[in-house]
Formats: sequence, structure tokens, C-alpha cells
Amino acid sequence: MGLNLDPLIRCPMLQWIETNKLQKVKRAIAIGGILFAMAFFVLQIIEPAYAQQSVADPNSPLNVGLQTIEQPLGLPSTDIRLIIANIIRAALGLMGIILVILTMYAGFLWMTSAGNEEQIAKAKNIIRNAVIGLAIILSAYSIVLFVMKMLGVGDGVVSGPTITVPGTENFQGSGALGKIIKDHYPVRNQIDVARNSKIIITFRRPIRSSEFIIDTNNDGIFGNCKPDMTDWVDDCDRAKLESQYIMINRTDTGAPIAAAAIMTTTSILNNTTGVYTIVIKPITDLNDHPSGGYLGASNEKIGYTVRLGGGIKLDDPINNDPPALTPSTIGNNYYDWQFTCSTELDVAPPKVVSVFPEAGAKEARNSVIQIDFSEPIDPTGIQGRFSDVGGYFKLAGDNIYLQSGYSSVPVGAFVLTNGYRTLEFTPETVCGENACGGKIFCLPVCDVAGATCNADTYKILLKAAQTLNANSFEARPFTGVMDLAGNALDSDPFGKVNVAPTDLPVFSNWEKPDNYVWRFELTKDVDKTAPYLVRIMPGVEAENIPKDYPWAMVFSKRMRVDPMYGITVVENPPPINNIPLWILPRISFGNIFTTTTMYHGPFLDGMREDYMPILTSAIEDVHFNCFYPGMGPGGTVEKNEHLWISNVCDPNGDRSRCCLVDGAVGSDFCCNGEVVASKSNTTTCINSLK
Repeated sequence: MGLNLDPLIRCPMLQWIETNKLQKVKRAIAIGGILFAMAFFVLQIIEPAYAQQSVADPNSPLNVGLQTIEQPLGLPSTDIRLIIANIIRAALGLMGIILVILTMYAGFLWMTSAGNEEQIAKAKNIIRNAVIGLAIILSAYSIVLFVMKMLGVGDGVVSGPTITVPGTENFQGSGALGKIIKDHYPVRNQIDVARNSKIIITFRRPIRSSEFIIDTNNDGIFGNCKPDMTDWVDDCDRAKLESQYIMINRTDTGAPIAAAAIMTTTSILNNTTGVYTIVIKPITDLNDHPSGGYLGASNEKIGYTVRLGGGIKLDDPINNDPPALTPSTIGNNYYDWQFTCSTELDVAPPKVVSVFPEAGAKEARNSVIQIDFSEPIDPTGIQGRFSDVGGYFKLAGDNIYLQSGYSSVPVGAFVLTNGYRTLEFTPETVCGENACGGKIFCLPVCDVAGATCNADTYKILLKAAQTLNANSFEARPFTGVMDLAGNALDSDPFGKVNVAPTDLPVFSNWEKPDNYVWRFELTKDVDKTAPYLVRIMPGVEAENIPKDYPWAMVFSKRMRVDPMYGITVVENPPPINNIPLWILPRISFGNIFTTTTMYHGPFLDGMREDYMPILTSAIEDVHFNCFYPGMGPGGTVEKNEHLWISNVCDPNGDRSRCCLVDGAVGSDFCCNGEVVASKSNTTTCINSLK
């Protein structure tokens, strides 16, 4: 058929809808002001709150943007909620002083009455009225305090849901994520990051490592450690910690870390081999051997800012190695993000959560191989191609091994993706064409000379890193599969530290914990069953979407992971200063379905903002099948308790709830939940929705 299917979802963002709350608060304050007078001790309750002069971070991009507008106009920059709160506090303080004066005056009358019953009665009456007034004041104060807490002001701290100023611009320095920067760890604004974790950054195009790495080893390789590496401080290349390259600083003080050991990993994307990923081991203490110290502290949580500068260049000699970060594509010539370290070290080992093909399963030969881990994994030594070493195949890095009975070495490459949680091997041998005209790739099955079989068994072994001792999963660097904190892979169901034998042969002696081994069978069949979208959120034409609302898609089959990074979104109107909304996919696998959640920057709400996600025919299942015939959620959105979710598309149920592409109709495109023959591609669909 050779047709593309681009299911598209439109998520309109209406303008700020909280404008009516301020008038209600003002009326509540006015009524409360008529009722209260306050006792002296109330001053002690509210006094510390005066130190809180802003309910937002003064250094946040939002406040910086507001100051740009306020200063030329001579407008006050104090938050309006804080102004109201201070007025109330001043009134409460004044009433408290009056109450103290009345109480002292009543006491004076009583003490000087000399038995005068009329004067004593007057004093009692003043005290009684003051007590009644105090009760009214405390009740009113409680009501006002509750209201202000709902607005994010109260007891001198920020709490409760807050009203935020409408946003009209994506965050400065964030637009590269989802563009030239494919992924990184820790993710943006991640909290409770382990102190002993590494930092990883992956680009979409190969980069020149010699620009920002010091070849400390003097071996001509930029981004490696000595073969017998034992010390992070002395045995590895260093990153140039300069503003035009890489900076890792404390967010609060701006203090830089002491140094950074850096490793590069070579991988293959779009048939281009190069350095796409850099792995950074922060060094905070040059005298702490061999670890180099850890981020953060054991007694407080500390935030860090990572900045990538314009001096990082692409490895593209044909175009004179241009800068990786340019304002023309991301609005800035830098990229930065923040994360916060916990007070703890990560000592828990990673585990394999799921694999495809599953252990003992029988699958068609047009399959990818997936290994999904419980946490992000160090990419060093687990990406690349297999080579035939006689009797089995070994991946570059010596950490993954494959054996088959009657099949040749698989041509393709392993890539660590999905936030460094999923290893995905994509074969490169073409064996057919999918419904969209795209290529289907296959693993070899019974293709060696003399083979007469129609199915073959594959066995794959992941070598766990070697632990330092039998009581801990802390591993020797570069000795096998480990997480980003240096903990070795654990395949023991009881969590026991096991050290598998290292003497040959691999596929008998090494098939023991903590190495991970599984078997599956591949047939010569080709699976051409197309996937479809079961549900999306927000749904088609969902409105008034909260700025941090999840954006997710549920697919009917197990899907390939890496193509999910090709999901895009069109913003209407276009972003200010050419800074796009940052997006980052995370994929989770169920027994049948696959859920893709798109992490994203805050949706803008300063005006009507339409967001139009685009899923092209490049989004494929694990058998390289695209969306054709097209099928996905259509119809109205179900809104239940603030859940903006689409209908469920079930081809065996109510088909009216689906957007169905029927080849006989003459259209190959599902646009905004409907099949419209006149809108047969992304451009015509997007233009019709703007």
C-alpha cells in the first residue's frame, strides 16, 4: 500500500481559568476585617511570616520574566497574595494591640474602683466584651488562614494548591531535550538521586569528544579509562568543566564539583557509527581514592545544575563540525537542567524485569530483542554489534553473548534506550515490507550451510559485573552489566550475591547467577499484524488541561522503544523565541499492552494553546509493523474526576469509538480522531486544526 498513517491528537489549552478566585478572597478578607480584633499572642504566631517576601522562587525563569516586564513599567514585583496576607497580618496586629490596651484599661478600672460597684461592673463588661471579641477574632483568623493556605500563603510557608501566573513561554535552556539531546540521567527536576550515581547524556547525532574531553591517559582516545582501571581520580580521562563545554555546579551556591571522569560509548544510530553518549562520574574530592567522593551530603539534600555549552560540536566534517546547540533549532546555544541528590547511596542491584521474546516463547523471525531493566543501566560495554567467535557470538564489550543452533551471526546493533532502562537489538537484514511501505527486518533462522530446519533456538547471556566481595553488589568498573551507581546485575530470586564462573566455555560454565540467561525460539514466519492505539490521554479535543497533566498513549501490542523518541508535538501558536516544549518518552510493558508516557515541560496557559502530538508510521511494534490499517481512539472525551481520557478503541467492540482507516475510503490518515479524505498528510491535517 505504501501509505503513511499519522494519528494526531489535539489537546487545546484554554486561557487561565483561575481569575475569579481573587475577588472571592477579597470579599472574605473584608468580612473577616469587620469581625476581628486580635490578642497579643497572635502577633507571635504571625510574626515569622513577614520574612516570607515571595511565594515563588525569585531566581525562577518565571520571576525573571516578570521582572523584565515590571521594572520598565515601575510596577511592584511583590506577589499580590503576599500583599493581601501582609495587610491581614497588619490588621491582626493592630487589633491585638487594641485588645491588650482594653484588657489593661479594664484591669486599671477594677483595681482603682475602691469598692465602687458601678466601676467594677464597667470593668467586667469591658473584659467580657474583649473575651467575646477574642473568640470572634480567633475564628475569623482560622477562616482567613485556611483561605490563604488554599492560595499558597499561610504560616509563613508555601503550601496547598497555588495560583500561578499564566505562562506564555517555554523555559529557557530546555528546548534541546527532545531535539538534539535525546535523553539524559538524572532527568529534569529529578529528586532523591543517589549520591553515587553517574550522569549520562545522549545526543541524537554523533559529537566530537575531543572538543570537551582531556586525554588524561595520553592514549589518543578521548573518553576512556586505563585497561586496568582501579581509581576514578587517576585512571580516567577528564571532562573540561568550562562554561562553553560542561558545568556541574551546586544549584544553591554555584560551587562547581572538583572534577569529572568521563567515558564515551560508541553506538550506531541511523546507520551512522559515532559517539552519541557520554558517561560522567562526578569527582567531589580529589584526595578520596579510589571513589573520588560522592555528590551531595549525608545530612542534607543538595541540588545540582548541569549545563552543556555551545562549545560542544557535532562530528560532521562535511559541514565543518557545527555546534550541537544552536538558537535556530532550540532557541538557545546551551542546555541546562537541575536535579536533587538524596542523603543516601544506592546499594541495591538492578534486575531484569522483562525480555522479548519471552523465555520459552516462539516468535516470528521479524523480531527485535528487548531487555527491560528495573533501573537505569551503565551503557559502557553493552551496546554495539555481535561478532562470531566460534560456537557463539559475542557483543563488543564482552558483556552480552548469543548462541543459536543453525543460524548465522545476527547483523544489527544493541542500543540502550528508554531512559537507559531498555536494551534493544534491531536487526538490519531486510526480509519484507510493512503496510506503510517501510522495511521489515529479520533475525537469521536456520540459514547456515546444510541447515534444513524451520525454527531455531536462541540463547542469550548477560554477564553480571564482578563484585568486590561476597557481601555487597558493589562492582568493579567495566566488568559486566551494572547500574549507574556501580551495583552489579542480580539474577538471584532471593537477592543473594553470586559470582558466576569466568572460565570457558561461556555457554555451560557461565549459565549461573548472577549472570542472566534465557532461551526462545524463532520460526521462519513473518508477523504482519498491525498495532493500534487503544487509548490516549489527554483525549481528542480535551480542554482546560492542567499544565503538568500526564500525556500518555496505550498501544495494543509490545512496541519498539527507540522509535518513540520520534514522537513530536506541534504548538499553536508557535513557541516564543523558538524554544520548543521539551518532551521525553518513557515506555513500560504489560502482558499485552505497551504504555508510552511523554514527560514534558509545563503546558502553556497564558493564552489558548493547542498541542497536536504526531505519531507517524515510524512508530512500530516489535515486528516492524506500522499503523495500517489505521486504528485509534475517536469520539468524545471521557472526563471523570479531572481525568481527560479518550474513548477505548476496541475493534471487537463498539467500532464507533475508534478512528478507523479503511483503504476503500481512499484516505490513509487519521486526523484528530476522524478519517477525512481531504486531509491525507500531516501538513494538511495540522493546517486544518490551527
